Amino acid sequence: MNLIDGIEKIRQFSSAASMAPALAFIESLSSHSENKTFLDEVGGAQKYPDVFLEVLYFLNFILRKRLLINSSYEKCLEKYQTLNQISSKRRPVGEEGKIKETLTDFILRVEKLFEQNDITDEGVFKELSRFIEENNIGTLTENELKTVHLTSKATALLEPHFDKLREIFFGYEKLIDPLKRLINISDLILEESNR
Repeated sequence: MNLIDGIEKIRQFSSAASMAPALAFIESLSSHSENKTFLDEVGGAQKYPDVFLEVLYFLNFILRKRLLINSSYEKCLEKYQTLNQISSKRRPVGEEGKIKETLTDFILRVEKLFEQNDITDEGVFKELSRFIEENNIGTLTENELKTVHLTSKATALLEPHFDKLREIFFGYEKLIDPLKRLINISDLILEESNR
């Protein structure tokens, strides 16, 4: 999807509409910069993008982290279901009960982050849609789009959403390694259960 078509998808976003077209556009962007420089866990050096196109790349960066977590989340769900099937036929043996409990805990944590991410994305797209409408961004060429800066009003309205995205990003970061270990431990327990 080209830049102009993607911006039109964002412009058309409304609270009642699905975010899917706008997210598909964001996902299709090839990231050209490492946007982690906009993020720090403590929040001391908050520097968010102020160029419109950089905001889109920033959103792409967060979305890629979500997709990475989603992959591990799906694997955890699969492991949980397998363990549930095994333990439904008999009483959980050894570590099966504990790992099921831990999987449930992490699945719920990820789902909470996904929900927060969805709500925040909705707010971001609403503000970006307003910015595009108010500033006639949809009428610009691709080259002109590369130099468009956010207005101070748009920056002020987007900043709380960016703060929340930063928090969500670090929530994802903290879950990556535990989810990988949990999947590996689940595999070992399942292997043992099948003996």
